[in-house]
Amino acid sequence: MGRNSVITCCLGVALIGGSLNLQAAPASPNAKALFDWNSGENTSMTGWTWSEDLVYGNPGWILDPDGPLFGGQTFSWGAGPRSFNKGDYGKDNTANIETSVRAPSTTTGGSLIVTETQQSTDHRSSWWLLYDGIPLSERGVTDENTDRMSFYLKTEGVSPLNDDGGKGSITNNFHIGTYLCWDPGSPTYGSGDGCPYEGPGNQHYYHYLAVNNGGWVHVLLDQHPQHRRGEGAPENNPALASDGKNYFEHIHQFYMEIRYPQAQKTNYRIDELEYYSTKDTVEPNQNDISISSLWVGYWPATDSWEVGFHDRSYTSYNDDSNSTYDIRWSTSPITNANFENATPISPMFYGGPEHAGEGGDTLIRRSDAWTSNAWTRFKIPDDTEAANSQMYFAIKDVSVAGGHVGTKWPWNKGDGHSAQSNHIKVIDYYLDTSSDPDAQSSPESPTNVSIK
Repeated sequence: MGRNSVITCCLGVALIGGSLNLQAAPASPNAKALFDWNSGENTSMTGWTWSEDLVYGNPGWILDPDGPLFGGQTFSWGAGPRSFNKGDYGKDNTANIETSVRAPSTTTGGSLIVTETQQSTDHRSSWWLLYDGIPLSERGVTDENTDRMSFYLKTEGVSPLNDDGGKGSITNNFHIGTYLCWDPGSPTYGSGDGCPYEGPGNQHYYHYLAVNNGGWVHVLLDQHPQHRRGEGAPENNPALASDGKNYFEHIHQFYMEIRYPQAQKTNYRIDELEYYSTKDTVEPNQNDISISSLWVGYWPATDSWEVGFHDRSYTSYNDDSNSTYDIRWSTSPITNANFENATPISPMFYGGPEHAGEGGDTLIRRSDAWTSNAWTRFKIPDDTEAANSQMYFAIKDVSVAGGHVGTKWPWNKGDGHSAQSNHIKVIDYYLDTSSDPDAQSSPESPTNVSIK
């Protein structure tokens, strides 16, 4: 049998499961969800087998559809696919499925929690979400059009962001590391220059987030990571430029971790992890050039919202140029055509005349001219939040070379360049209505992909 025949014959139970009973429709009708945490509880997950010593003494799950542990596929590095403790640098973590805690986008099922063990002293929870030997496209999850990876994230135990509004205050504290692979067409397939290892030309990338504890944030990764191992900031869809391979089409492994050791034990929760293409959405034309790794979150305890992303028009430490962004919200989807009709936020940090100059009351700039991080906090009227289960957001790069000169250093320099795209970038957020007895589940949910 050919390589694909072996893959399809050996996986009799779904590697990928649909996130059922979403409160509202997914961003795309063709969204495909990764892992059926909704059907699991504790360490039980449909189609997977848990072991406290899965590999090298690390706990985790392995896809095991038809037989005993390690009865599935075997790659040159061992059996898989796996989902297990990353375990390097002394990290000691475990994971389970909590049915009592879930993202605000769903009213049923459970979420994955990654937490430190009693023996852990490193205090940065870390987990290989997926460690596979073939790309997601060969699992039927992604294809050449896939350009979004969406999930909800909630962290605990991480030092809060330094929200004093000062220079360099916002620093990354959560990390998604991805690996791409593809068959290079070599007779020595699997020798380390392609699947089941990473593809040729250093196909290891990093997405960085700077998030606060205690609130669910909706993360929307695109094909524009912040870093390529040993090479700095890559361009959008970097493997396509260098090797003709689309980013999400060829991801085969990725981990998520709290980026630096913390002062106390940490954990993080992941829920509603899915992939889709913006070609299938209300607004297919979006800015993936200067806006990347976008997220938005709501903190009920303080009735406040936060938004963050990376400005990829910033290219290096020596590039001290500023950029300026317009962030808006609405109770209905925002498009390039109706962006001006959406409501601008009133930024609490890195916005206003001090940062964005005259007329910049609703505009924000990066937290530091020498970093790519952009972040702020804002409010939405309580009556609007109470009347809606879903909020929509859009960001537009409005940079004008020499413009938006603030009054406060180092924002008292004009934009170093004009906007690299006239398109917006969109994201949504579901408010938790689980306590509302009239809350209805959507008739649509991400596709349940089963490999036979």
